[in-house]
This record gives sequence, structure tokens and C-alpha cells, in this order.
Amino acid sequence: MTNKQPDRQNSRRYRYHATDTGARPIARRRSVNQRATDENVQEHNVRRERAASPDSPGRRVTMPHEAVQPLSWSERRERFRQPPASPSTHGRLVQRTLAQTGRPAPVGQMRVSRPLPRQRAGSSVPARSRQTRRGWRFWRKVLGFFAILAVVGGGISFALISPAFHVQQISIQGTQNAGLIAAVRHMGIQGQDIFLLNSSLVVARLDALPLVASADLGVQLPASVTVTIQERVPVLLWQAGRDIFGIGQDGVVIAQQSELSATDHLGLVVDKRPASKVHPGTRLNAADIAFVQQVFAQLPAIEDAAPFTLQYIESIAQGKQLVAANQAGSGSYVIVSVNGWQAYLGDAQNSTSLANRLQELREILSMARQQHLQLATIDLRFGSRVAYTLKP
Repeated sequence: MTNKQPDRQNSRRYRYHATDTGARPIARRRSVNQRATDENVQEHNVRRERAASPDSPGRRVTMPHEAVQPLSWSERRERFRQPPASPSTHGRLVQRTLAQTGRPAPVGQMRVSRPLPRQRAGSSVPARSRQTRRGWRFWRKVLGFFAILAVVGGGISFALISPAFHVQQISIQGTQNAGLIAAVRHMGIQGQDIFLLNSSLVVARLDALPLVASADLGVQLPASVTVTIQERVPVLLWQAGRDIFGIGQDGVVIAQQSELSATDHLGLVVDKRPASKVHPGTRLNAADIAFVQQVFAQLPAIEDAAPFTLQYIESIAQGKQLVAANQAGSGSYVIVSVNGWQAYLGDAQNSTSLANRLQELREILSMARQQHLQLATIDLRFGSRVAYTLKP
């Protein structure tokens, strides 16, 4: 590499490298005839600062004291592959300020130092401090758990002891029967703790009442209970001795007729058994109740059958023998006519249908009317083997 003298242009451009780096170049005075615009001045200042900066990427010309042999291609490649001695740190570029330059600098940038790396949270806390904090968290959880237990226990105790949650009002819906309302109010519901009230047990006790077909219990906080009742409706009257009871569709003896309403239109069965034990709550055969209802509905249509009385007997005497009233049961229904004859129908368990038995009765009454016979008894219990007797 030969020594070359820089030309005038280059010497004029890079003359500031020979002086001290801290010295500032003397500003040229502008002549009156050569005035540059503000934009040219700013551009000139930028170029001058870049040339004076040691990190400026512009071209720099130095005069070596001795010739140095250039590196070969392999050496340059090996040098390129070697990692740098210290990693380069490039900060964020920001605009220069007046305090940094000493004069207004609307253009130009400088590098700011990179902020320190963030440390992990808790990394500066000693191990003993971490253990202390962990222990405090454990005891805080324990204390919180016991506090919750205390609150819950206090609430339960208040609910069980406080009179505000004891049943004070009982509302009864679905019935106007004074006796049934009084029975419900005397079941011991009032005064009980509303949270300890056994609803299923109360409903079972209500269903056990003869007057009740179904019941439901509703609880309203803090101290109110609603009892909804569906009454059992009588469909038949049953006379046992001097007492007359109403019978429900399911065969349950409801109550005495005097305690019921709208029962004058119902059919009456007179129980002639000597050891009849009928009282409210007794359950009769539901099939027999349906059988009797059909008798009261169909018998008035037969000529010479009405008016009549329907009785229930345990056994009948025929001749000198005591014959069971019904082979399939312990009793039989008997039609007692005002004309002086009696017809034994049996009950719902007979093999012959009620329609066939009533048809046989119709034919026998028609024959007796045509032949002017005085009937005494008619036995319709054995199907086609119909028997009748005449009055002497």
C-alpha cells in the first residue's frame, strides 16, 4: 500500500481528525451574498457531527507508518468465524436534547443505555424469609377454616334454637270440613322447628285420616306451613246398626253421614250381619262398592223391581239347612222389594256377570206377573241354575 497525499477536497473534509477530539471546528462566517437556507444548515451540521463522532460510519483516511501485509482469504474467514470478544449492545435511538448538545438540535440521534435486566420476583428474598412467609400462609388458611366453621356452626345453632324458625302459622287448603281442620291442627305441627320438620311423616299421617284422599305439605320460611288436602268423596251409604257411614270409591269408611254433606242422593246398603264392625277408617272391598253402584244404576229399569232396599247378609237359611250366602265370599247382597219378595244377587266375586243376573231377574218377574204368581225368594247366585220360591 503506497502513501498517497489526500487531495484538497478530502483534506478539507477530514481536517478535523488531526486536531483534538474534544475541540470543536470553527464555524464559517456566512457572507452576505451566500446565504444558505435553514435546511442546508441543518444538513451541514448533521454531516459535521457524524464526521466528528468516533462511531461515524463515514470514510476515514489514515496514514500508516509502515506497510502491513494484508490477511489471506483463509485467515479472514477464520477471523470472521470467531465470536466477538464482547457482545455489542445497541440501545434505543432517541433524539438529542439541549442539555446534551449545548444548543438546539432538532435533528440527530444518540444511543441510550440499556436498562438493567429484570430480576425474578422473590429471587432476592432469603430462604429463611420464604420459609417464614410459607408458614404464615399455612396458619392463615387454618385460621380461615376455623373461622368458617364458627360462622356455620353459629348459623345452625341460631336456626335450631331461635323461635323465629319454629312453625307459627298453619294454612289449610282444599277443605271446609271443620272436623278435618281441627284434626290437622292437633297433629303437633305447630311449634316444631321448621328445619327439623319431617314432611314425609306428616303427609303419611294426613293420608291415614279417613277424610283425606291425598295430602301435600309445603314449607315457607321462616315459620309458615301450608297443608293442601284433597277430601275423600263418599259414593255410597252404609248402615251398620243405627249408624250410617259414607263410603269412598276405594272402600274406605269415611265418616258418619251427619259429618258429611250432599249425601242424600246416595244409595244405602243395610248391613244385616250380627257381628258387623264398621267404623271410620275400615276398608271394605272396592270391587263390591263398584258392584253395588251398578246395582243401584241398573235395577230401577227393571219392571216391578222398584222400590227396593239393598241388604248385605252373611248367610241365609233355605229350608232346614244353613247355606252360605256366597261360595266365593262371606256375604251376599239381597234385593228386598216392597212387593214381598227377595232376590239374592251374591257379590262381585261371582262367576256370572251382573248383567246376566239382572236379566234372569227380569224374566222371572215378567213370568210371575203374567201367571199371577206370588214370589217369595229368587236365587241368582249360581248362573243358569236360577231358583225361586212362591209364597204359600
